[in-house]
Amino acid sequence: MYERCLNEAERILATDKDVIVAVKKVWSEVEKQGRKQGFEIPSFADFTALLEGDSRFEFIPSLDENGEPPDMSAREESPQEEELENLGFYSGDRVKLKSVELTPEVIGNLIRRKVDMTMDALTRAWERRPDGDQETEDQLLDILAKTQKLQREVKSTFSDDKMKQLEHALHAAGKKKSKAKTKAKTTKKTPTAPKKPKPKKTAPRTRVKKTRRT
Repeated sequence: MYERCLNEAERILATDKDVIVAVKKVWSEVEKQGRKQGFEIPSFADFTALLEGDSRFEFIPSLDENGEPPDMSAREESPQEEELENLGFYSGDRVKLKSVELTPEVIGNLIRRKVDMTMDALTRAWERRPDGDQETEDQLLDILAKTQKLQREVKSTFSDDKMKQLEHALHAAGKKKSKAKTKAKTTKKTPTAPKKPKPKKTAPRTRVKKTRRT
């Protein structure tokens, strides 16, 4: 019934640079396409269940500080949350395509993008800061300075060159491990049949010369 909806979700995830994407973001994008193309869209809860049950997707549930799924029944969307979503920050469950491998380069790009998005959002907040509120200005400046420092550290730690080097090293280690396993299998001794005991050789009897009695 919702196959076209799931196909659209697959297409969206295949083109999203974040790789691991909030389910709500995917649902919002699918909903837009549904209105444009005229196909039926399930509710958010049903959409989440469909993704979780489809073998093409890897579902990553959201957990609270106790490692339990958060209670969403009484939750209402606040204006602040809507504003965060407009900036690209979504809460809740995540999803990715199973076919996409999380290589060091992919993870490095993901972390850098998230920090850059945070810096961009803080810069916008600074531009819209209230006039004459020195306390808010000081707080924003402090957060901006810390985020800028984090941004520099992340760019250095997760640079393209370092991520490629790490990926090559992991690939080489994987190949080495695979070769060692293959070698171990081929050199494994096959059980041999027990050797038959050789018959014992008896010592030759020595002849005793008979002497005549005189």
